[in-house]
Amino acid sequence: MAAAANELGGYVLVGRLAVGGMAEVYQARQKDGGQRPAGEPTDVVLKRLLPAHRSDAAWVKRFVDEAKLTVRLRHPHLVRTFRCFKAGPDYLTVQELVAGRTLEFMHGAFAQAQTAMPLMASTYVASCLLRALEYVHKPQPTDGGPAGIVHRDVSPANVLLSVSGDVKLTDFGVAHLEGAVAEAGLLRGTPGYSSPEAVLGEDVDPRADLFSVGVVLWELFSGRRLFAGASEHAVLQLVRDGRTPPVQRFNPEVPDMAADIVKKALQADRTRRFQSAAEFARALEVLARRCGWPTSVDAIKPMLEG
Repeated sequence: MAAAANELGGYVLVGRLAVGGMAEVYQARQKDGGQRPAGEPTDVVLKRLLPAHRSDAAWVKRFVDEAKLTVRLRHPHLVRTFRCFKAGPDYLTVQELVAGRTLEFMHGAFAQAQTAMPLMASTYVASCLLRALEYVHKPQPTDGGPAGIVHRDVSPANVLLSVSGDVKLTDFGVAHLEGAVAEAGLLRGTPGYSSPEAVLGEDVDPRADLFSVGVVLWELFSGRRLFAGASEHAVLQLVRDGRTPPVQRFNPEVPDMAADIVKKALQADRTRRFQSAAEFARALEVLARRCGWPTSVDAIKPMLEG
């Protein structure tokens, strides 16, 4: 008997959350009486490879490789992947459901109100991202953890903010293992958040992700886009040139130390940036302490409750 239209892989579909070039994402719930794996909650996110790609071996491999990579990751600031499986013709991944909004949505809401996200909240969000990146960048071959992963697509659309204040990075669809052979000249990720070296087709390392966090932080502090152009080509040219205006030009309330941190993160020459996520995160923690900002979820809760 064929499954009901609102069922997929043993789950009841609650609603579609998003659709992209590779997959579509649903909020789903385990069917009554179904046996779910240990540790998997009843309510989840179900990610399905688009039907148009089912017969394309390259797309299937990319989808399965992302699942194999992320199912090993365990960090409070990463969206958890529980498993990947095949149900009939469909390739599916089961992930953690984060009740909330994307950072892209929140940034857009503040921009529409012609203001920037509160400085302490912006700093905390960036700190959480950096702690997640510190984990994935560090090779951990002895405990089965990640081995030198470069995310390559750190952008507001891939950051989730839960109603309880959790900050979680997601979407490792274009992630790259350090030391692996890259596809020469192929840009992966979101153009406005890519690093200059990625745009130039050079090999990327963890410092590319740190540049992306710098872009995110500049935008949160300023309330506007950093690399905005009339076309993707124009955006990539701006990124490649690496010229970024001082964030205080658009928000004078940004402390000098915060402006200096952002400036360092956005250096076109990666040897002049922060050299690790841990170093970048420590700088933000010092900033928060000097400004009297919370370094915990208290920094972001007032914004979510407002």
